[in-house]
Amino acid sequence: MRGMQLRAALSVSTLCAVMLAPLAAQAEPFTRKSFVLPDGAFELTGDPARPAMAGISLSDNRVAEPIFIAPHLYWGVSDDLTLGISHQVGLCLNECGDVYNDVGFDLLLWLTGSDNLDLSLHAGIPIRSFDPFFLGVQAGVLGRVNIGRITAFVFDPFLYIGFSERDRGNREVLYLPFWFYFQASRVVVPFVGSGVAGPLDGFGDDFRLPLEGGVLFQASNDVDLGFSFRFEDLGGPNGAADFRTLYFLGRFRF
Repeated sequence: MRGMQLRAALSVSTLCAVMLAPLAAQAEPFTRKSFVLPDGAFELTGDPARPAMAGISLSDNRVAEPIFIAPHLYWGVSDDLTLGISHQVGLCLNECGDVYNDVGFDLLLWLTGSDNLDLSLHAGIPIRSFDPFFLGVQAGVLGRVNIGRITAFVFDPFLYIGFSERDRGNREVLYLPFWFYFQASRVVVPFVGSGVAGPLDGFGDDFRLPLEGGVLFQASNDVDLGFSFRFEDLGGPNGAADFRTLYFLGRFRF
């Protein structure tokens, strides 16, 4: 009887493997996906390099203050050009003053790539605040470099230049973020990230150095879900472990 059960189990396993093999072969590893969408595709996500769609503060004395939802919506105009609407904070559920106080317009233009490289121009016109009205432009290069079979180095450096309300602090800021993603399996993709950001005027005295770790789960070719825990300024001149955020990640392509 046990022999028959074992043979039946092996037969079912073999049948499942045969049925799922085409799906596994079609599944594109997260560490090799392009940030630019195919022609006509739509994507609801977060920042392309690290798709954080919502966050909750876990800082000292400010747990759950604020909670925010910051979706990005992208549209593949062509195979080389993606346009989108983005948010830094988006819909703030508490402790932000205004419920909705920012929006941005994003552009991703594919520059070059191969199986181990993907480079795109990443530019935008963010409105960082409606009141006061902080308008500016930003531009940089969004890229992915594959290192070996499972590791991808992702970077999204850019320079922001403020146009309005410059006397109130809306000035130039340099951002140099990066992440390492690890394709641990077809489904599980842990990652770590860091970088540096600060104003061009007095960068060395006022930069921030975050540190985060998280994981993404590939539910399908078109759906990724995950979370990350981030120290917002662990190593800057005024850095401390007191400022922390739990992010919820998502990418839905349709």
